[in-house]
Amino acid sequence: YAAPVLVFTSEEVWGTRFPDGGSVHLLEWPDFTSRNPEFYLKPGNIIPRWRDIRDLRAQVTEAIEPLRREKVLGSSLEAVVELSSAQSGVEHIPVADLDELLIVSSTRLKSPVGEQITVTRTTNHKCGRCWRHLPEVTEDSALCSRCDQVVSGMDSGA
Repeated sequence: YAAPVLVFTSEEVWGTRFPDGGSVHLLEWPDFTSRNPEFYLKPGNIIPRWRDIRDLRAQVTEAIEPLRREKVLGSSLEAVVELSSAQSGVEHIPVADLDELLIVSSTRLKSPVGEQITVTRTTNHKCGRCWRHLPEVTEDSALCSRCDQVVSGMDSGA
């Protein structure tokens, strides 16, 4: 994904990871449309939906900042965010993807009644590689399953 922007670095990383793999710049681009075709292929969906996602992210960041100032949270990755299911931008995005897009520990959807966004601190430990706070990490600096696969060389391509 970084090859067009980080040309030399991407080539170096690719050559180190796959010594017989040729050039990273000769590979086919991944097909993002297969993951969620109705999101990507329906005409006119991309720009308005990403605008909604960016607006949602700004609102979540705004809700997190007071907790960071009060030292309840050290970073947004320590935040558990509950969003109203009526919140614009969440209707077509899997919750796991929302965690990544909002840069938080986890995201939950709640009924549309009450506050739109609530933020609490996670009780999960932090992965030593990706820094995400996940239930599968048994102690701080241990690896989550995703990072363990990558580090051990068994990346599933996720």
